[in-house]
Amino acid sequence: MFRRNSPKQVADATPTDSTPAAPASNSKGRPTPSRKDAEAARKMRLGALPTDPKEAKKAGRDAQRASYDRSRQALKAGDERYYPARDQGAARAFVRDYVDGRIRLLELLMPLVILCWATLLLRNTSIYIYSSFGMEFVVVIGVVLGVWLSVRVKRAVRAEFGEDQVRGSGFYAFSRAVMPRPLRQPKPRITFRGEPKIR
Repeated sequence: MFRRNSPKQVADATPTDSTPAAPASNSKGRPTPSRKDAEAARKMRLGALPTDPKEAKKAGRDAQRASYDRSRQALKAGDERYYPARDQGAARAFVRDYVDGRIRLLELLMPLVILCWATLLLRNTSIYIYSSFGMEFVVVIGVVLGVWLSVRVKRAVRAEFGEDQVRGSGFYAFSRAVMPRPLRQPKPRITFRGEPKIR
């Protein structure tokens, strides 16, 4: 049971191929590029950039100005491809139509605040008291109407597009509603009766 193996059995158990197995290679097959070469390759992919810091800063400002002008023209023309990020998407278009589809009291908020502020410059004590009270009243009414509009818009967006599109829709609706209709950007595409606007 515990007998020792004979020399013949030991020889038979020894593998005939004595060539050692080649170790696994972890090489990438190419040398690792130096930092200088990697930076040069990255700049080549991004395009030629000015080496002068002042020129690079000026080029950045020009690119930002061009992007702003393109977005402004897109807002006027109704080209949704180049809208700013805050105005892109079907959910934001839905919110704009929701706000523009009727006349809202929030549209009067900004003109009333400007009127109250203008009367404060008259330096009349009685007018000053009434104007201050009127401005506070307008602000409180605006906050109440804004919260109410925000709740209704979020409910409508949640039902139409799901929960992931609700965030920010309430404030977006409020900021558009307080803006007088002729100054709204993007331009309203429906009338205050909810009908498509004829261009």
